[in-house]
Amino acid sequence: MAKKNSVKLKYVMTIPSVDFLNYVSIKDLILLGSRDKRYQDLKAQNPVLKQYLDSFKTIFGEKLNPSIVARDESLPKVEPSQLCAFRNAVAIAGVIGSRVCSCLNNNQTTGFYCTDLFDFNPVSVSSDGTDLIARTPFENSICCKVDDFIGQSTPSVIHPEHIIPAFDDKLMLALLDVVENNYRTLNKKEFKTKVIRSMEMAYYALRNPFLILGGQPDFGVQMSMWVSAFEVLANPYNDAGVHFTDVSAMIKAVPWMDKKLRLKKYAAVGSHKGHKATLPVQIYDRLYRTRNAYMHGNKMRKGEYEFHKRKGWGNLFFQIPALYRCDLMQLLNSNGFGEFLVNSQEQKLYEKVLLSK
Repeated sequence: MAKKNSVKLKYVMTIPSVDFLNYVSIKDLILLGSRDKRYQDLKAQNPVLKQYLDSFKTIFGEKLNPSIVARDESLPKVEPSQLCAFRNAVAIAGVIGSRVCSCLNNNQTTGFYCTDLFDFNPVSVSSDGTDLIARTPFENSICCKVDDFIGQSTPSVIHPEHIIPAFDDKLMLALLDVVENNYRTLNKKEFKTKVIRSMEMAYYALRNPFLILGGQPDFGVQMSMWVSAFEVLANPYNDAGVHFTDVSAMIKAVPWMDKKLRLKKYAAVGSHKGHKATLPVQIYDRLYRTRNAYMHGNKMRKGEYEFHKRKGWGNLFFQIPALYRCDLMQLLNSNGFGEFLVNSQEQKLYEKVLLSK
């Protein structure tokens, strides 16, 4: 998080369902909650923005205080890709951190449990601050009257006003450092592209699984997005593409602290005949097989969400985000970002999730 300064800010976008307690910033963007003085100053300077932000309510009519993204007015307009990468870094750290807390608290829902909470509202205040603009890939309404606007939270979360934030701050700060950096060498550019593209897949994978009313297809699509998130990180960027062995090699490179995560005694699809894999590789193998089962139309047992689920296996809903965090932080470490995993207290918590049953 950057230090507070006296730059003049300009409103950019709204995140209706989360009211951040602390600001988050990179060089050209800042995320503000409603308690921040700069947020209040922006509202005081623009009656349209104030009326717009004050109109947001939950689906049951409870008042919401949205968060906003603003930028330094003296800098060039921010590209949508940069804006989304900034948001994704915050969202992924929030949801993964919350999922881990939920798992360690006997599966009780904790914190930001889905990335839907971080979605931008498609209606925003115009650049001149006089009216509203509504934009999606299918609709484009210019000069909407603020008097006609009724702000809403995401329909995926019934009571966003009751959510208590839970963040993986160290992951968030490392990701924000990557987003903020402008690399000049090809290798570093490729590294940044990997991280940003993988975060995009993870943002989809961490959504509320309710599109098909929480059924098997919801779980299957999310597992498929997770495979993509891992494969992007492990992609060697050559003509051969990325394979299971690339991902398993990435997982093996993590300096696992608990020796139970280093023992090779599990079967996995990428292991040679007669060879065994470690538990983290086996967890990814379960994800990989489940993705294939859903995407290829394989028969699933009634009531089962994981392909060939066995007694003693943990819940992929919690284990996969934990595994992803370990792999992602290892990649960040190897490129000079983030706190090293060795002897990290956070790493111990994530490993505990991987060992859960």
